[in-house]
Amino acid sequence: MKQANFYPKYYRKFKCIASDCEDSCCAQWQIVVDDDSALKYESVSGEIGEKLRSVQETDEDGDRVFRLENERCPFWEKSGLCEIHRKLGEEYLCHTCREFPRAVQDFADFAEHDLSISCPEAARIIFSDKSLDIEKEEIIRDIPDEEICYAQDFMDFLKEARANIYSIIKNRDLSPAHVLRECYSYACQLQELIDRDVFICPQPEISHIESLHEISYMNLIDSFLRMEILTDEWREMLLEAKALGNQSIFSPEYEDMRAEFSDEYRILFLHYIDRYWLRTAFDYDAVEKILLIITAYTIIRRLQMAYYKKNKELPYSASLRIVQLCSKETEHNSFDELYALFRHFTIEGD
Repeated sequence: MKQANFYPKYYRKFKCIASDCEDSCCAQWQIVVDDDSALKYESVSGEIGEKLRSVQETDEDGDRVFRLENERCPFWEKSGLCEIHRKLGEEYLCHTCREFPRAVQDFADFAEHDLSISCPEAARIIFSDKSLDIEKEEIIRDIPDEEICYAQDFMDFLKEARANIYSIIKNRDLSPAHVLRECYSYACQLQELIDRDVFICPQPEISHIESLHEISYMNLIDSFLRMEILTDEWREMLLEAKALGNQSIFSPEYEDMRAEFSDEYRILFLHYIDRYWLRTAFDYDAVEKILLIITAYTIIRRLQMAYYKKNKELPYSASLRIVQLCSKETEHNSFDELYALFRHFTIEGD
């Protein structure tokens, strides 16, 4: 069958910077070893072959993984390079290591590719383009026949709705918070149609209600602290934000610094919509995809505020680091843990 593959224009700009990376993907994460790689490792001779086989174990989820040593992949070298890659070549890397931070949402007859902003270099590339251009390159590939597991009229509905959401996000007349308020309202409108199996996509109507939500920041941060935490830096950020309580900072200087990050918020929103929105074709829940974005935006804003209170400045690099760590610590967790965060939100008008 034919499969249409779509790539954002930044996709091919990525190249791993290896030892120059400040947050190696070889650290903290357990590397899942796919079946094909495990089979290949069985035939590798010498010390490296023995090591490949001896460091594999089964984790609590039943996945075959490399056992971490000092919180790092056992094949990570002090130079920052990979022992497998250096000694055996790229073809011996397992699927995870070959592909990360590249990701794909595969819908059988089409697939959408992107980069994960949990990778610092990918984040720098993605956030460097302020044009908000969502144009994608299309490549047709022949693939083995696969069953299409979604209703075509529903997928068409979701794609049209996504295009409308893109337009809301790209509207620079709206503040980032107002953007999310409108996206949420629109998702609720769509959800009512989805629940009735009515797949006629309406146009969004922009309201004048700019407030986003009322929330207990303490409860939200406590929920993040209860999740599995990969990096000490992220835990420290959360604890500093928790020390703020529910207070806010009213400073023209801080507001100016935050305003300079306005386009980056929009890029973040587009990233989440690109990655998660079409999954609604399988779970029929449009609202939770917007709540996911609201959750990320809220915790990022709070961590930015805590950083400013501590350092009396909020440089671009610090904001980008917060965004990258938020992705690393949340997007690679289970959706059950993420969705548990949503209960903290009360959207005005609900």
